[in-house]
Amino acid sequence: MKYIIKKITGLIITLLIVSILAFLAFEVIPGDPARTILGTEATESKVQALREEMGLNRPLWERYVQWVKDFLAGDMGSSYFYQIPVREMIGDKLPITVAMTALAFFFTLLLSVPVSILSARYENHFFDRTFLILNQVTMSIPPFFIGIIFTVVFGLIFRWFTPGGYVSYTEGMAAFLGYLILPSLSIALPKAAMTTKLLRNSLISEMHQDYVRTAYSRGNSPWRVLVCHAFRNGIVPVVTFLGMAVADMIANSIVVEHVFGIPGIGRTLIGSISKRDYPVVEAIIVLIAVVTLVMNTLVDLLYHKLDKRIEV
Repeated sequence: MKYIIKKITGLIITLLIVSILAFLAFEVIPGDPARTILGTEATESKVQALREEMGLNRPLWERYVQWVKDFLAGDMGSSYFYQIPVREMIGDKLPITVAMTALAFFFTLLLSVPVSILSARYENHFFDRTFLILNQVTMSIPPFFIGIIFTVVFGLIFRWFTPGGYVSYTEGMAAFLGYLILPSLSIALPKAAMTTKLLRNSLISEMHQDYVRTAYSRGNSPWRVLVCHAFRNGIVPVVTFLGMAVADMIANSIVVEHVFGIPGIGRTLIGSISKRDYPVVEAIIVLIAVVTLVMNTLVDLLYHKLDKRIEV
């Protein structure tokens, strides 16, 4: 309980710092949302009147405190540009990005764990060396470029899907998830390659430990020793990377959504930044920070579950 309280306290403090930085960032970068809405031809009096209406002339600390109070009450504010509540604006887009990130994480595990185990079992054999080369190549390709390749090959050549098309989850969950497979794979492949390399090296290191020789002496087969003994200890250092990878997957989804024409939260974020739509950007940044911090907390708890020797 003491550890949980400590983690929750750290999470709250971190979120507070993130919210302050997000709020201050738009005071530093050039641009005026009132000028963006009215256009460059608007008179200064009209711009000042709109700023007054939007509350931008109030002191920074006063606007921040009010924003935090509203956010905690479930009110994320209203979009400057579209004049609609931010919660409604991103509410139907957030499940899209969450689903794509979850699929990418699933594909990362699905691809990396079996390959890592096989590579560790056949260390320095042809299979292992082949996948090491493929790993190096895959790690060097950014997700958006993989997405472009998928669009050309599977969209334009094989015509498995319509590039730029999209099926909403409100129209059919199966079609929606089917359309997210290629975008999710674009995000997952580089992470799967990194995970495979980390897990393979960790498993090989574990296979040279004393407890492995003890397991062999008890009549266990090489596969049983690898999967039932070495894997539990070998996965521990990889868990940290997987926790951090979730935040990176969310960041990569911003670009991949543009490649595949998916109306997720990433496209909304980029569009809102260009329009100086501060309430939308600040809400999305805080939501991403919440997901990242929650994942890191779960990783810490999983650490202790996997290895009781780890202090929490």
